[in-house]
Amino acid sequence: MDKSNDEEWGMYDSQCVACDVYGRVNDLGLCMDCADKLERDLVRERDWEYSASGFLLSDKDREELRQQIIREHGKNLELIEPRRKSRRKKRLSFSHGDASRQSKR
Repeated sequence: MDKSNDEEWGMYDSQCVACDVYGRVNDLGLCMDCADKLERDLVRERDWEYSASGFLLSDKDREELRQQIIREHGKNLELIEPRRKSRRKKRLSFSHGDASRQSKR
């Protein structure tokens, strides 16, 4: 087999699904810059199930990693949309007969 080391590890030439630049992308279709942004966003959001950086770290170490990323890159997300608070809970509590709210209609 004449595969390069990158190809064996899931890197291939294609267009990045996030920034549309053509070049080497990973198995998610992200260039290295966008993959780094995604990883930082996952850490900022404390989404440890998907963060490679947080793998096998203690809760304390994960929080230290998060604070380091915020210090170095800011607290705003770079690639993913912020999580929205669920509107469903508000609608459910409203629809279950809260008399004070119904009288305001």
